[in-house]
Amino acid sequence: MEHTPAPYAPRSVYGYALYIGSNMLFVLFMIWAVIPDQILYSLGLTYWPSKYWAVAIPIWALTALAIFAFIIYPAINLSMTPDINDIATITDKHSCSKKETIPGGISPVFDIPITEVCRKLYLTKESNNK
Repeated sequence: MEHTPAPYAPRSVYGYALYIGSNMLFVLFMIWAVIPDQILYSLGLTYWPSKYWAVAIPIWALTALAIFAFIIYPAINLSMTPDINDIATITDKHSCSKKETIPGGISPVFDIPITEVCRKLYLTKESNNK
């Protein structure tokens, strides 16, 4: 079978089953978290985890998500970024150098050299004029 992101019958069945299953688990979680233990015991449901976990699991999940989003993911991106003196930062086979244009015309798209970027970003105005 061809690999495609387009919907087809088995994928739609799995998606529907996942949708129904996740909704059922959420409803079960909410019933367990909200209904007092005495009512659950009167229904014959005696083995339930502590209500502590109804609060702790979402807090732990959100804390893990926040740590990943604000610490781990940026750290991975920074570790994959090449150094400023790496040749891959300066140019590659797809680089477009600046071409001469007609005065008053629209300038073409080109890559700004790293030296010019650093000069504009990090040097003071007195240093730029030299």
